Amino acid sequence: MNKRGAELSMNVIIISILVILVLLVLVFFFLGGTSNLFQQIQKQSPDNLEFGTNECLSKCQLAQGYTSETAKRNSGYCSATYSVDSDGDGIVDEKHHCWSNTIGVTCPGVSDFCTFNEVEQIG
Repeated sequence: MNKRGAELSMNVIIISILVILVLLVLVFFFLGGTSNLFQQIQKQSPDNLEFGTNECLSKCQLAQGYTSETAKRNSGYCSATYSVDSDGDGIVDEKHHCWSNTIGVTCPGVSDFCTFNEVEQIG
């Protein structure tokens, strides 16, 4: 009877080791392998301007609730950038802010505090 208990514990140990190895492989895959893939996708695909516009409207509402000039200047409305494909080749050429002419979301009481360059060229 003792032999049967020993076999069960060896099976449990072997299965546990295999499960741990599989989990480690999955963790390394997701942390290492896909992060580079996601960076490449983000770098080369332009943002959806409709999505950017909606996001900017939301950020504007939040920024309008701030009381200090510094908070408004550092708000998501002033600092967020969106990747734009200006020449239609499917690759990001420029980055625009919410308050730029391309995205065109005006935010009364906040836009005056946004002092970044309107367009960043990517190259």
